[in-house]
Amino acid sequence: MTITRTLATWMAETDPLASGEALRLARNAMIDIVGCMIAGGPDEATRRTFDAVSDLGDGPASIVGDAARLTAPHAALVNGTAAHALDFDDNYHGNCGHATAVLAPALLALAEERGAGGTAVLDAYISGLEAMHVVGAGVNIAHYEKGWHTTCTIGVIGAAGAAARLAGLDVDGVQRALSLGFSHASGSKVQFGNMAKPFHAGMGAKNALMAARYAEAGITAVDEPLEKPWGFRDLYIGFDASPGYENAADELGPPLAIERFGLKVKIHPDCASTHCAVDGVLNIMAEHGLTADDIDTVETIVNKISSDNLMFPEPKSEMEARFSMEYAIALAILHGVLKLADFQPEAIGNPAVRAWLPRIKMTMKPVDDPLPTADNGREPAQVIVNTKDGRSFEAFNQRARGVLQNPLSDDEMWAKFDDCVAGVMDAGRAAEVRACLETFETLDNVGDMMGLFSAPS
Repeated sequence: MTITRTLATWMAETDPLASGEALRLARNAMIDIVGCMIAGGPDEATRRTFDAVSDLGDGPASIVGDAARLTAPHAALVNGTAAHALDFDDNYHGNCGHATAVLAPALLALAEERGAGGTAVLDAYISGLEAMHVVGAGVNIAHYEKGWHTTCTIGVIGAAGAAARLAGLDVDGVQRALSLGFSHASGSKVQFGNMAKPFHAGMGAKNALMAARYAEAGITAVDEPLEKPWGFRDLYIGFDASPGYENAADELGPPLAIERFGLKVKIHPDCASTHCAVDGVLNIMAEHGLTADDIDTVETIVNKISSDNLMFPEPKSEMEARFSMEYAIALAILHGVLKLADFQPEAIGNPAVRAWLPRIKMTMKPVDDPLPTADNGREPAQVIVNTKDGRSFEAFNQRARGVLQNPLSDDEMWAKFDDCVAGVMDAGRAAEVRACLETFETLDNVGDMMGLFSAPS
């Protein structure tokens, strides 16, 4: 049996997945992404995406920040862009990218269209993470390092399978959805620092729903899109440069990928490649009682994967600031925390922050002598804080806060949610959304919650 057939069989026929620890982790992921979607609703990338599709027809699906209702694919496009607009959404080991920003908007829109409940959405979500892990296992990390934006390339394939499971397709239907998802796989990291980057998440969510709809309509596609010549592995990285799918079926749960790897829930609202360094600087300052006035310079040492992502030492926009090690460390030194407000257009030119940028240096470790990594720790960082009185302090972090091995507390999770919705949604409606999220799996119709997103404040 080919890897795509094996994956399709698992996704179509495996028993319900939303129980126990997997259910808890999936619910927490939904809490996190809903907060990010609401926060990203007013973002310019989201609003321009909505403007592009708002006249293409009404539908049953809600969008964040507007009373309009769109078709499910177009709602997934807008809400997916919102979910990733502020780069505050989770990262996932399985696709080496952002998973929930593609999966959740697609599944929530489909659920609202078809009257599905919370448990069904979480079940499909868990299956989508499993699919992303299996697809990613055959091509990463080389696929990501080549420059592909895996949020969309791998994400759309996994989300297409998840949507097919939620829609109740059989094995053949799920297999077609996965294959047609591959036909939509696209997106380059060259777009980082621009609106196209969050748009990729929305594009992946929309195209995943379309792939599932095409499959449901009976459109045929190649049976093995992952491993064949001219298929995903061959075209997107090459047979010689990738591990391949020979043992990928062994990765299918149990144990489930969400239980093995979890998700990296962000505590800082910028690119995850900065997070180990930010945590290191904050830890040094706390441990040694340092303030900004005590510090002279900071050096961060990272691997190529992080250096490639953090391409803006002197950011000129909020999008660029989210991919700047220098900007993130400056905020940590000055404020002791990174907040959403620090990545608004009016904050980027803050003279106090910009004065720190030349005093922060990022160095890449040689490719043949990288910093050691760990499970859920692909972006480690070493930091050196030099003080004005001649002292020097070092720290090395392999895993940022928010990963499975170092999770956020429930209080931190809800504090992040509150920060996301503050100023975007009135307190009464935010409390209603929170009540839905706290017991998401008990919702008979996800549309009851989705309608709260689009109502005017």
